[in-house]
Amino acid sequence: MVALIGNPLQAKAMGFVYVDVSKQIYSYDEMVEDIISISAGHEDFVCYSTLTTTSQGRSVCLLKFGNLASDNKILITASIHAREYMTSQLVMRMLEEYILNYDVPQANGLTYRQMFDSVCFYVLPMINPDGVTISQFGGTPRIKSNGNGVDLNRNFPLGFGQAPNAAKKPSLSNYPGPTPLSEVETLVMATLLNENDFVTCINYHSMGELIYYGASTNSAEVAIGCKNMANLVGSITGYKKLYCGNAIGSFADYFGSVEAAPSVTIEIGTATPTPISQFDEIYNRNINVWPEVARLYQ
Repeated sequence: MVALIGNPLQAKAMGFVYVDVSKQIYSYDEMVEDIISISAGHEDFVCYSTLTTTSQGRSVCLLKFGNLASDNKILITASIHAREYMTSQLVMRMLEEYILNYDVPQANGLTYRQMFDSVCFYVLPMINPDGVTISQFGGTPRIKSNGNGVDLNRNFPLGFGQAPNAAKKPSLSNYPGPTPLSEVETLVMATLLNENDFVTCINYHSMGELIYYGASTNSAEVAIGCKNMANLVGSITGYKKLYCGNAIGSFADYFGSVEAAPSVTIEIGTATPTPISQFDEIYNRNINVWPEVARLYQ
């Protein structure tokens, strides 16, 4: 297991709420500590690693969760856009709930161990740690890009540079980069897709309380899968659904092409950065999404 960059602490006592959802800022360093803490003692169904190191020296972390031997791999991404850092807080808090209560019967009579027995989640809780840190502490809270001024969600090959509002040079947002996959963060995501066969993907963004799905480049089978996924997630969260259309260099566009599998993008909240006052409602809308998606592969 590769060591994470940061200042990891020893695992805290069981029963302590690790992920702090009482305040607006949930930092990269806090996330690293929480990854280590919630994973400790649960190695039979949780593991973590560092996929790459950013230009500013932070780790892009990966957690695997569930049946670690399952071929039904579900990818979860968060905070590809810097100012959308509540998605990291959400994903980590959901992981804490599942992991610390893994063998506790839920309202449906099943444990999370039973619900997740047929799948393995690959979770990227903070794809853009440099950008998140700049948004939180660098005086530019509205930044979407990474530390190099590249919008990571426009840096993928399919539809690269074709977004209507694409910037021509490094910027706080919308600059696709000099070439596709020019950034270590996007390159490692592409590598992850090449090395694994994922059955589906959920991308967490904010804002809009929307579910984006589909692209004009999808095969007929993937298009149906995306629509079905959007309908399922919409029935759980209550968020409205919106078809994406033409590819613009986003990760969702690329995922559908490379994996030939469906994905959805869940937009939480009503503002970016999303105010912490909205967290409880967002959490309650999303906590049942992963178990219901997992049920598709039982």
